[in-house]
Amino acid sequence: MTPRRLLCLGDSITRGTRLGVLARQTFCAIIQRELSRELGPVAVINAGVGGERTDQALPRLQRDVIARQPELVTIMYGTNDAAVDRGNTESRLALSLYRENLAGMVRKLREAGIPPVLMTPIPLGRRFDYLAWSPYREHGPNWAMWPYVKAVRAVAVELEVPLVDNFGAWAERALLGEDLDALMIDGCHPNPAGHEAIAAAMLPVLLRTLKQ
Repeated sequence: MTPRRLLCLGDSITRGTRLGVLARQTFCAIIQRELSRELGPVAVINAGVGGERTDQALPRLQRDVIARQPELVTIMYGTNDAAVDRGNTESRLALSLYRENLAGMVRKLREAGIPPVLMTPIPLGRRFDYLAWSPYREHGPNWAMWPYVKAVRAVAVELEVPLVDNFGAWAERALLGEDLDALMIDGCHPNPAGHEAIAAAMLPVLLRTLKQ
C-alpha cells in the first residue's frame, strides 16, 4: 500500500534534530508513527530549515513542498520572524509581511489542491539566550512573539484554515503548573518531551482533517 504523504514546513523547531534530539524523537517522526496506527501507512516529510523565516519559505514552496505532492502540509513559523536581534528594536520581519507570507503560502497550496494546516510557534522559555539583552531583558521572552502568534490565529480564522495552537497548548500547561523549560533544550528548541507535546497538539487536528 502506498503511504499517504504529509509534509511539515517550518524552521529549526520543525527540523528538530540537534544535540539531545534524535530524528525518531522529533514531532514529525512521532506523528508519522501515530497517524500510521490510526490511518494505515503514512509518510511524513520533514521540510524544516534552521533559521528560516516566512519570507524565505515562500520562494521554495513550489520546489520543496508542492512538487512533492503531499496530501496535507503543516506550516509553523514565527520564532525567527519575530526575533529581535541584539542591538535592534524591531523584529527581523515586519508583522504585516509575516501575515502576508502566511496567507500567500495558504493560497499557493490551495491552488495546487493541497490542504494547509497552520501552527502557532511554541513559547520561548527562561533559558532563551536573548534574555541577556534588551529589550527581552525588560519585557520577557515572548513579548515580541505574541503579536505573531495572534497573527497566525487571525489568518487561520480569515482563510478558514485548521489551526494547531501550540502556543496556547503550552500556555495551558504553564497555567497548570508545568515548567515549560523542562520541555526545551535551551529555552527555544524542544527536547524529546517538547516534541511529544507538539505532536499531542497536532494529532487531533490532523486526524480530523485527514478523515474529512
